[in-house]
Amino acid sequence: MTEQTDPMTAVQALEQQLAAAPADLDLRLRLAHALEALTVSARSVTREGLSVVTSARQRELCAWAARRILELNVPDARLTTGAQALLAELDAGRRWVWHGQGQVAIAAVVVLGLVAVVLGGLTGVVAVVVAGAVLSSVLLSVLVLRFRRERWRVEAERLAPVIWRPGI
Repeated sequence: MTEQTDPMTAVQALEQQLAAAPADLDLRLRLAHALEALTVSARSVTREGLSVVTSARQRELCAWAARRILELNVPDARLTTGAQALLAELDAGRRWVWHGQGQVAIAAVVVLGLVAVVLGGLTGVVAVVVAGAVLSSVLLSVLVLRFRRERWRVEAERLAPVIWRPGI
């Protein structure tokens, strides 16, 4: 394997070799190192040298590679710990967070919907109650879709101006 070898090509070649000799510990270790190199080359890098996940494709590839490193069960604590840390980071990135001023806008829509429903109920106009409920529900759905995102996406947008190398 040369320095110019594409990390995915190296992984595929080592996977084929390992299929022929599954008990070869040296081969499993080389494959684990190649998988680690793949995760490094797949992620974007900031100007400060921080590796970050900025696309769904990067997330999928890094998760697959980290799980594969753990499956190989190599006696290298650094590789195992690194794969576990990467999986934990990817898992944390899947958590949903509010982005921007979404919480304030959602509170306003809920209050407006409740006001329309209460006023419609007090005046006895069913059309106002129905219109208020439907309109506020639609607006609430739009706001949730607009302002609620996975944490990794919010981080990727925040770091976009300082990405030095975009990864895959």
